[in-house]
Amino acid sequence: MFSRLTGDKWLGLLAIAAALLFIFVWVPLDTETGLIEKVRRQVRLGDSLGPVLAGGVILIGGIFTFARPNADAATLTRHNLRWMVVLLSIITISLVLMRFAGPLVTSVLTETPYRALRSTPPWNYIGYLTGGTFLIAALISVARGKITLSVMLVGIVASLVFALLYDLPFDDLQLPPNGDV
Repeated sequence: MFSRLTGDKWLGLLAIAAALLFIFVWVPLDTETGLIEKVRRQVRLGDSLGPVLAGGVILIGGIFTFARPNADAATLTRHNLRWMVVLLSIITISLVLMRFAGPLVTSVLTETPYRALRSTPPWNYIGYLTGGTFLIAALISVARGKITLSVMLVGIVASLVFALLYDLPFDDLQLPPNGDV
């Protein structure tokens, strides 16, 4: 049965499995609140709302990818696997940068521990912008086959826009990974 699955079917199955694992195992173990919190007649977004929505989008994409018949779909090759390793490496490096850049810069520039500064600008933006810029610039560079200054600028601007859209409207949310540090 599995030997006759094409690359897009495998990708769909992988996305479905990852999304289900993410939604039903990782998010509940990693968050303390539900999707929406009601505190003293005030409705707030819960810690798990964003991750569950992201997992839901991945799940829907996986279902569509698996269910869509594609007679021209290629089989999984070594080139495909190399491509996935490159992408996973970029994502891993960007997450490491996102997690450790803020505490590292803070330890070099100030005596105050990062935990005390993690919700105040500019400290709360350091990790998110560093990891996000690397992620966007590296993915574009791999797709284009070259690294340019314009790609770096796109990464910086896109990361900054995402950070501001995520941080400014919500007083009680912290940019990733500041809630975990």
